[in-house]
Amino acid sequence: MRKSAVAGRELRKHARLRPAELPNVVEGQITEICRDLAVQAKRMRQLQEQADDLRTAIRQWAGGSEADPPRGSSSRGGRR
Repeated sequence: MRKSAVAGRELRKHARLRPAELPNVVEGQITEICRDLAVQAKRMRQLQEQADDLRTAIRQWAGGSEADPPRGSSSRGGRR
């Protein structure tokens, strides 16, 4: 079930609350949002690290392949 559906139900359930209880409900929702954002930020950092590692590996691979002549090139020095 989507979080928005759950949140909608929670809001309807809390609609019967007294006005004095509403700030606690809102504070709980804000806390949950902050927790979700922290999880997403952590995941974004992990993905960024993986992307950086991949870039490094590709650069190393590409740098190593530049030293080797491409297949079928005429730079074999006359070897047959």
